[in-house]
Amino acid sequence: MKNGKHHEHSQKDAAVITFILDESGSMKAIEDAAREGFNEFLQEQVEHGGKTWWNLTMFSSEARVRFNGIPGAEVRPLGPSDYSPGGMTALLDAMGESIKATQRQLRRQGRDAPTDVIVVVMTDGMENASTNWTRSAIFDLITECEQAGWQFIFLGANQESWAVARDMGMQRAAVVDFAHEHGSSRHAWDEAKVAARDYRTSKVQQSKYRDRRDR
Repeated sequence: MKNGKHHEHSQKDAAVITFILDESGSMKAIEDAAREGFNEFLQEQVEHGGKTWWNLTMFSSEARVRFNGIPGAEVRPLGPSDYSPGGMTALLDAMGESIKATQRQLRRQGRDAPTDVIVVVMTDGMENASTNWTRSAIFDLITECEQAGWQFIFLGANQESWAVARDMGMQRAAVVDFAHEHGSSRHAWDEAKVAARDYRTSKVQQSKYRDRRDR
């Protein structure tokens, strides 16, 4: 486990990267920025080196796992037809289902499973539609994952993101507040790329907060 300590692997280790992307109606205003941000994040992480396996869950009134355990070189960038905001915000269900799917993937890989696990959450709204997962259950699940060395990155708009992330159990996460407009959300994506890159390079969980609402 990482837990803030270095280990013996190289800077270009393999990584599992799980993405949880808000597709609720309020994301329509930054639809292009969300799609572009994901695509740029994908490109940078693949180019970082080492093998990557990707999981993508989109959520609105319900969570939809788009793909699970796909090698980075095979992940197709999101196009306009792949991301169409609408509906409510089932954030807790998306997080629970995504994290559990990631854990199953790691178990399937067994001794070959990567030591680097990154979970990126981007949302611009508060939970209002989940039916299967509670906040307390998510808190326990994320606590378990952080203790195993996972890196959580939480990008939030229209909320106090640090408080929301902590309330869900993210004690060692990289958290970014952004405004509900294109330029600010792009700065948030830049912060996500930096946090993921630093985590994969240093093997240390990146616990930090950035406010990009005025950018």
